[in-house]
Amino acid sequence: MQTPDLYTGTPMGKAILEALAQMNDSIAEQIANAQPGSYSAYIFGGAALHIHTNARGSADIDVELSAGRYLDLSDILVFYTDENGQSQALVLDANFNGGISGLLSENYQEDAIPIWGDDTSPLKAYVVSALDLAVHKLDRLAENDENDIKSLAAKGRFTPDELATHAYQALEYAIGDRNRLKGNIEYMLRVLRADGF
Repeated sequence: MQTPDLYTGTPMGKAILEALAQMNDSIAEQIANAQPGSYSAYIFGGAALHIHTNARGSADIDVELSAGRYLDLSDILVFYTDENGQSQALVLDANFNGGISGLLSENYQEDAIPIWGDDTSPLKAYVVSALDLAVHKLDRLAENDENDIKSLAAKGRFTPDELATHAYQALEYAIGDRNRLKGNIEYMLRVLRADGF
């Protein structure tokens, strides 16, 4: 399945979809009679950024998997050739947990965009929305996170006002130092507005 405004047709985008197909096959092998749609995967990180912007790549796919039991997904690995003719490898990080590792809207699953799965597959995969990805990156806000948020804004995925609204809503449910998180939000909004977004 390909959504027109997402970059799933690039070499890395295709590799991400291939990894999801392998993940689906692995679920089917490990769980006898796995029901269609019984597992959901939510993509974050550099892989999600690539899908939204075609910006920087990643060597792994940060995937939050909703599963009722343990799954061994350690063998999922996709080799592909990037736009520059370089060989790349993409692995799955199924230990990722978006709720633990960053500021996040309580509705991120409902707002996520479907990118893989059909009516017969046990796995349905989604990329988190551009706003949820940006808000998630506001927690750490390292230099690459700041650049990632700028890339999302440059693609017109949201305005600074939309980011502010979404981030402050997420802040209501945040765990940790809210003053630090509020400072990160305010800093990023100043940067985006100064850059003319």
